[in-house]
Amino acid sequence: MVFAIIYYTFVLLFAGLTYASVEGRIPVVPRLQYLVVLGLSLISEWPLPVIVLKIVLINIASLLGVFRGIIPQLFYIVDLLNMIGLVVIFIDADEARRAIEQAIKSYSDQRELPSFTSETFWQRMVNPHFVPQNVFQYADIGYATHSEKSEATKNDFEQVNYLTLDVYARKDISRSTSKPVFMYIHGGEWIRGDKASPYPLIRHLAEVGWVVVSINYRLAPISFYPSQLIDAKRALRWVKQNIEHFGGDPKFIAVAGDDAGGQIAAVLALTPNKPEYQPGFETVDTSVKACVLINAITDLVGEQNSWISDYFSKKIAGRQTKDITFLREHSPLHLIKEDSVPFLVFHGDRDTSVPFKSSSIFVEEFKKNCKAEIQFIPIPGGHHVYNLFSSPRSHYQAIGVEQWLNHIHSEEGNGDYAWVSKEHDFSD
Repeated sequence: MVFAIIYYTFVLLFAGLTYASVEGRIPVVPRLQYLVVLGLSLISEWPLPVIVLKIVLINIASLLGVFRGIIPQLFYIVDLLNMIGLVVIFIDADEARRAIEQAIKSYSDQRELPSFTSETFWQRMVNPHFVPQNVFQYADIGYATHSEKSEATKNDFEQVNYLTLDVYARKDISRSTSKPVFMYIHGGEWIRGDKASPYPLIRHLAEVGWVVVSINYRLAPISFYPSQLIDAKRALRWVKQNIEHFGGDPKFIAVAGDDAGGQIAAVLALTPNKPEYQPGFETVDTSVKACVLINAITDLVGEQNSWISDYFSKKIAGRQTKDITFLREHSPLHLIKEDSVPFLVFHGDRDTSVPFKSSSIFVEEFKKNCKAEIQFIPIPGGHHVYNLFSSPRSHYQAIGVEQWLNHIHSEEGNGDYAWVSKEHDFSD
C-alpha cells in the first residue's frame, strides 16, 4: 500500500511536469518556485533517465501487485502516455542542434554537430554524469585582499568564504603559449548558487583549451547589491594579475553568466574601469573582450520583468523604495554604448522565470546603439536552468559558445584559435 501511494504520487508529479515542460507554463508555488523551475528543467533535459526510473518503478509496482483494479491500471496508462511524452521531449532537443548549426555556420569550420546517429552524442551528450577526464580543477582560490576579507566579515563571518574562485584547465596544457580566458558568473537570483555548479559549458571550454575561471560572490540579502558586482570586478582583477600562472592570457578575457549572474556579467562588461565599482583598486583595468549571456536578466525596470523592480530594490539592494535611477544604472539594457564589447546571447524559448522577449529587446537595443557584434541564439525547448544539466541542449550550446569565442578571438587579431586536437573533434 505504501509503495502504491509512492508510485501514484510519482505518476502525477512527472505527468504534470512533462505537460508543463511541453506547454512552457508552470504553476506558481510560493516558496517552492525555484524547485518547480528546477524540476521542469530536469524533465526537459533528462527525459531518458526519467524514463529509466519509471520503468524501474513500474516493474517494482507490478511485482508488488499494485496494478490490480481499474484505478491502478488507469495510473499505469497515464504513466505509459507520460513516457511517450518524454520521448517527444527528447527528440525535441534536436531543434537546439539545428539552431546552433545555423547560428555558427558563417564563421565556424565545425562540421555538423553530433546527432542521434553519433557515438559522441550517446557517450557524452545524454550522459547525466559526463565529466571530461583531461580537465583539472584548482578549487577555492581566494581573490580578495586582506582588507576586503575583513570588510566582508562585517556583514557575516561566512561571507568571506564566497570571495573565492575555481580555475579549470587541461591537464596537458602548455604554459609556453597563453590561452584565452573565460570567466563565468553563476546565477541564482543573487541569493543562491555556487561556482561549483556542474555547468557543461565550463568543462567543455576547458577541455578544448581555454583557461576557465568560475567565481563565487557574496550573496544577498546578507550583502546588499552592488557587493556582487564589486566582487566580480575583484575576481577579474585577480584573473588579470594571476591567470598567467595557469597558462591563461590576461589580455583576452571573456565574461559570461546566467540569470542574475548574466546581469552581473553584462554590467561588468558594460562598465569597465568605473571607479565607484572598484573601491580600493580604481586604477586596475577591468575591461573584457566579450560577454556571453544565458537566460540573463538584462532590464531591472522594464515591463517584461514586472516583479523584478521591487524585488531587486528591496531584497537585493536593501533599499526602502524603488529607485528607478539606480535600477537603470544596473540594467544592461540601459548601459549599452557605441564602443561596447561583442555579446553572444542565449535564451530558452520556454523560460518562464526571465521572459524570452527581454533578451530580444536587449539585442535590438544593442544593434541600434553599438557598433560591436551581437548574436542572439534562441534555444528551442529550453527552460530557465537548462544549461545546468549535462544534456544535448547544454552541450550544443557549449560548442556554439566555443565557436563564437574563437571567432571573436580571431577578429581581435589573435589569429585563428584552433587548438582543439583531433581527439576532441566532436562532429564525428
